Amino acid sequence: MNVVVTGGGTIAPIDDVRNLTNISSGRFSAMISEACLKRKANVWHIHTSSAQLPYFREARFDLETPNPESEHARLESLRHQWREVSERLHLVPLAQGTVADYASTLEHILRTNRIDVAFLAMAVSDFEPRAVPGKLSSQADSITIEGLRTPKVIESVRGWSPDLFLVGFKLLSGVSVPALLAEAERACRINQANLTVANDLQTLKANQHAVHLVRPGYPAETLQPGPEMADALVERVFELAQHLVDPVAMRG
Repeated sequence: MNVVVTGGGTIAPIDDVRNLTNISSGRFSAMISEACLKRKANVWHIHTSSAQLPYFREARFDLETPNPESEHARLESLRHQWREVSERLHLVPLAQGTVADYASTLEHILRTNRIDVAFLAMAVSDFEPRAVPGKLSSQADSITIEGLRTPKVIESVRGWSPDLFLVGFKLLSGVSVPALLAEAERACRINQANLTVANDLQTLKANQHAVHLVRPGYPAETLQPGPEMADALVERVFELAQHLVDPVAMRG
């Protein structure tokens, strides 16, 4: 499999020194890439500058560990894992981190490589301010920011790579499960995605972070919280993607 994974949150400049962004850390995207690499895939990991990265996210020595030897062993094991996959991992940083930067980078990767699966987990800004040249005065009592709607990058993907298995992500906050599933199915149809991963920010904050795999015309599948969630997601997506290109496997 040749796979694209996107992670982190885009930025929206207010002026030359200030940006709007979101709370996405890119952690789940990094875990998705790791799970893909474990399955021998080639991965293009498109990320913002602040996003956590596959393998590198855990490459820090715990200075408070009571057992430095075990921490050295953990890092050596991590280094060995990374060296085994490094030739198949293509880290693609966004130079600017804006929605336009993301769109052009993603388009280039999809048009110049035969990509089988795309996990578009990046948290993309829905609105951008009218950026002000220079710096807004810090002496003002208040400022008003006009947000302009940004293009939906995922809606362009089919034009760049018609045959890939497209996985979108839908994050809402404080909604019922039926409402979340309905919105995810709607997103699937609008984005021409094969599958949408739906989750709720409130369950994430409460450490009860189940995700729902939504495909139009099929019952939703739920992955329960736990360290193997990304692995289970990749396993299921690879299975569905393989069936998409292998009618014999589908009949079986």
